[in-house]
Amino acid sequence: MTATRMKFAIDDGSTNVKISWIENGTLKTVVSPNSFRKDWKSAALLRGQSVYNYTIGTTKYTYDATSDKALSTTHIEYQYDDLNLLAVHHALLQTGLTPRDVEVIVTLPITQFYKPEDCQRNDERIEAKRRNLMREISLNKGELFRIVDVHVMPESLPAALSHLLNSNVNEFTKSLVIDCGGTTLDMGVIVGEFDDVSAIYGNNEIGVAMVTDATRKLLAAADSDSSYLVANELIKRRNDLDFVRSVINDESRIDEILERIEIKIQELGDQVAYEAKKFAKNPNRVYLVGGGAHLIESALRQAYSTLGDRVVTLDNPQSALSREICLYHAESGVEQIDSPQMVEVGDDE
Repeated sequence: MTATRMKFAIDDGSTNVKISWIENGTLKTVVSPNSFRKDWKSAALLRGQSVYNYTIGTTKYTYDATSDKALSTTHIEYQYDDLNLLAVHHALLQTGLTPRDVEVIVTLPITQFYKPEDCQRNDERIEAKRRNLMREISLNKGELFRIVDVHVMPESLPAALSHLLNSNVNEFTKSLVIDCGGTTLDMGVIVGEFDDVSAIYGNNEIGVAMVTDATRKLLAAADSDSSYLVANELIKRRNDLDFVRSVINDESRIDEILERIEIKIQELGDQVAYEAKKFAKNPNRVYLVGGGAHLIESALRQAYSTLGDRVVTLDNPQSALSREICLYHAESGVEQIDSPQMVEVGDDE
């Protein structure tokens, strides 16, 4: 009897890849940061520390968590290029499982998956995504998972699935899902328990990268590491002064940097709130998902103040999409859902 092939649900975002799978009845999730540069890295000095040197065609790449030469993934073309192929394979390795034949369910931003003019599937883009992930890639002195099938789903909307099914909505309920990611702002209006998707919106100019890019410039001006990874971590841990001091070398600029970051977060929230109200003026519920959910929460609660606690930031919003897609495609029962694990810089394998 042939064993069932393992499936992984992968929200392959531009800043982090979120990967979920079911292992012995437990749903597990790992968040793997994107930080790749060209050429290979030399072997690690510390025994047991992994080096990830990849080859695609004739081009060599490496995973380098804190490199200021990391290639940008904060553009829409990332969904169909070498960096996306690298990010998905790298995330698979971070699961700690033995490489094997696998099926993957990946995502596309909502305006790439659907045609904005008529809300129909964009089969050309979906097929381009599939083909990209079926390409050859190799790992120097190591084995990779073999992707034998690729399914593509839209970002954003599936993240609210469990909430909708467990919140007594009726056929008239309109739920606005707002997904603020690294480089895209995606929104959709769901009718009922997913009876219909009545409208979609996507903006490739608004995302957490607005805050990240400003933070990188501030770090560079303070003679500090200005890699994407450090900048994103500083945004996340800006209230942890010990951490702030550990990454900002010029301590005389700490107050200024933190103040400027808060201003950028406010600008992001204001822009998202403006676009949301223009897109969906009077929804019955609002669900916030994606890596920027906590950054925009205050602005959205203010914009939809009459909804009160019906403005909901989903649990672990950054990984909500991969988790929900995994549950949706599960072929057996899930007894437990573990908290997502962030891959740490310099993790031993």
